[in-house]
Amino acid sequence: MDKKNPVTILENAYIIASEEIKKDNGESFLLALSKKRQEWLFTVGNKVESLKAVVTALTTSLVKKIEDPKQDVRYHKDELKGGYSGRTYDTKYVTPFFKKKFRRLAMKESGWLTRSIEQPHAFTLDFPGKIRDKEVKESFLQILNDIEKHKASPQKYLICLFILLLQRTAVSPTKLTHIFSSEKLTIDIIIKSLNSHFFQKYSVSGASRLPVIAIYSIYEVLMKDVRRYQGKKLKSIRSHISPDMRARGIGDIEVIDENNEYFEGIEIKHNIPIDPIIIRDAYEKFKDTPIVRYYLLTTAEPNVKDGEEKKVKTEIEKIKREHGCEVIVNGIIQSLRYYLRLLPDPKKFIKRYTKNLTIEFSKTTEIKKEHILKWEKLLRE
Repeated sequence: MDKKNPVTILENAYIIASEEIKKDNGESFLLALSKKRQEWLFTVGNKVESLKAVVTALTTSLVKKIEDPKQDVRYHKDELKGGYSGRTYDTKYVTPFFKKKFRRLAMKESGWLTRSIEQPHAFTLDFPGKIRDKEVKESFLQILNDIEKHKASPQKYLICLFILLLQRTAVSPTKLTHIFSSEKLTIDIIIKSLNSHFFQKYSVSGASRLPVIAIYSIYEVLMKDVRRYQGKKLKSIRSHISPDMRARGIGDIEVIDENNEYFEGIEIKHNIPIDPIIIRDAYEKFKDTPIVRYYLLTTAEPNVKDGEEKKVKTEIEKIKREHGCEVIVNGIIQSLRYYLRLLPDPKKFIKRYTKNLTIEFSKTTEIKKEHILKWEKLLRE
């Protein structure tokens, strides 16, 4: 295959980066860069989860430079003199590659669909695009300036970037055999661990996703072990990134019956007490849809906003009269404790939750490595 083919360039860089990771976690390869170049790359790499478009644009620019050394890749739009279409190049080669190798970091279509990147200005040091992190913007532009003005190797940059991405996205399977087989793993211990996991003060966003994954995981086990759910199907977990209405769903978690009609819906709030407005908003999602039961669960204590108890009860009764659906407001911790008591083997839940955290981490940027590491630590305590 042509070594200048963009797909080959990406694959080869990935293979080398993977080998360096196996050797010494990529440390020696990264240290071969000058301190300034390391600093630029680390600045971009450390924000990859929140600034995916920048990483996509950087990867696109590096691959294009390797393929065509004569192209000044700072000129990333056709309308710029001597430019090329970075968006077309990204859409055809880079984003599809990321969806295969770095799924959770991949853009939906292209990094050039973000306002900060799509600007009709070259990626020179005075680029006016409003990339929200100034240090990331500066580092991104300095790397491109480095390969164009100082003839730095785009291939070395690309391999180093992939090493950083592999470091950020790799999660080693936790060895939890001793925990899963432990007789000491009681419901109280599980609940205590979940409570700590939900309310840990993380340095990253995404904690609101943890209760959703926990409830989804318990439902996966309930579907098999509890008679009420025989013949029912649990739909795939919904992303918090896509609004429910746009995704045409009724909640974070959905159960359908034998006729593919909604049976139960669950909406989950983190640190937000339930009030009449939340109930009315939820009703808007399912009022035209037959459904037996709808849960509004929250990690907030108390579960219902102070002083709003009677209004919440009134809204629930109104929905029951108008629609027939039974709306249930409860705390997530209380619900999990109740569900765990229904299970013949609560350890099944721990296995599912641990697995689902890893799956979510591999698919989206909502779950971060910090969340995984905290859960592993809790299970070892």
